[in-house]
Amino acid sequence: MSSSTTATRARERRRLANRKTLIMLLATLVLATYALWRYLVGDYSHILTPVLATLLMGIATALHLLDEEQPLPAYLALIGGYLMLALEAPSAHIGMSLWLGLPSILTLLLLPLAPAMLLNLVLAPLWLWLLGQPDDNFGEVLRYVCLLLVASQPFVINNLQSGVMRMTASEEVECNAYNARTGQQRLTSEAARASALEQPLSILVIYLPQLEMLGEQFGEDRRIECLSSACDVMQGISRQGDLLCRSDKATFWLMLPNTGEAGALIMRERLTAALAATTQPEIGSIIAHARLVNYKAGDTVQKLEQRLLAAQLTLMDLNE
Repeated sequence: MSSSTTATRARERRRLANRKTLIMLLATLVLATYALWRYLVGDYSHILTPVLATLLMGIATALHLLDEEQPLPAYLALIGGYLMLALEAPSAHIGMSLWLGLPSILTLLLLPLAPAMLLNLVLAPLWLWLLGQPDDNFGEVLRYVCLLLVASQPFVINNLQSGVMRMTASEEVECNAYNARTGQQRLTSEAARASALEQPLSILVIYLPQLEMLGEQFGEDRRIECLSSACDVMQGISRQGDLLCRSDKATFWLMLPNTGEAGALIMRERLTAALAATTQPEIGSIIAHARLVNYKAGDTVQKLEQRLLAAQLTLMDLNE
C-alpha cells in the first residue's frame, strides 16, 4: 500500500464536489435567465416563483462552496426545483413529461439513492395531481413510474459497484491502512505462520482518542486529514513486513511478525513519539494510546482476537 491511494480518493471526492458546484451554478444561471424572460415578456404574475427559486439556488451554491459536507444546500436546491415545478406544471400540455421528470432527476442528483427514491414515491401523488389529466390519469402514472425506474438505473448500478468494491477492497477508504475484514484475515495467516515457524508475533493496539469527536467539532474534512496523517506516520515508522489495520473508527492493529515483547515495546515508544511530534490544526499533537498483545503458543485465532478486542476496550475506558 502507499499514500497515493488516499490521495487518489481525495482527488476523486474533490472532482465530484466541483462537478456538483458547477451543476448548481448552471442551475442558478438557468433560473435567473428564466426569471428575466418572464420579466421581458411582461408576465409579472408568474415572476415571483422563479425569482425565489433563483435566490434559493444561489444561496445553496454559496453554502455548498463554504461547506461541501452539510446537507442544507441540497435541500434548498430541491425546494427551488419544486417551486418551479409547482409553477409550470399546471400550465403544461397534456403528456408533458419533461416537467414530470424534473423532481425525479433533481432528487436523485442531490440526495442519496434510498432517501431520494422514498421522497420521489411519497411526492408522486402531488406531481401527478399537478400534471395528470382526468381522462388519462393512468397514462401519467405509467409515465412517472417508467421515468423514475429509468432515471434511477445509473444510481443503482453505481451503488452496486461501490458496494462490491467496498466488499472486495483490502484497503481503507479514508486512510493508508488495511480495513477490518482484511485485518482479521491477515491476523489468521500471521498467527498460523507464527505457530508453524515457532516465531514470536506481537500486535500493538493503537487508539487515537481525538478522532472520536474531531468530525463533530471541526468537520469531516479535518477528521479525514488527521486520520490520513496518523496512518502515514505509522506506516513510515513500521518496517516492511509490518501490517497496519484499522479495526474501528479510531483504533488500529499494528501486527509485528517475528517480533518479541522487547522489540514491540521499543516500536510502541517510537510510534507514540512520532505521532506526538505530528501536529494538526485545532488539535495540536496527535495523541496515541497503545497496548501490547503477544501471541502465545497454543492460542487460537479466536482467543487472540478476543484479547485484542479486550485491549481495545481497555484503551477506550482509560480515555473516559
